[in-house]
Amino acid sequence: MLLTVYSKDDIRVKYILTNKEATESVQEEVKSIFYESVEKNNLDSNSFNLKVSDSDDGPDW
Repeated sequence: MLLTVYSKDDIRVKYILTNKEATESVQEEVKSIFYESVEKNNLDSNSFNLKVSDSDDGPDW
């Protein structure tokens, strides 16, 4: 996981999957789990920019 925090309203997270391809369905599953956790912790989901990939090709934001 790569994490960059520019401000409380601009938090960028990248998950790199090393055990499988980051197909669209896998990406959606990871995003769903992530945003469910954000909601459960009463955080603002709009503060987060999330990317799911199967390679570390840089943060891409």
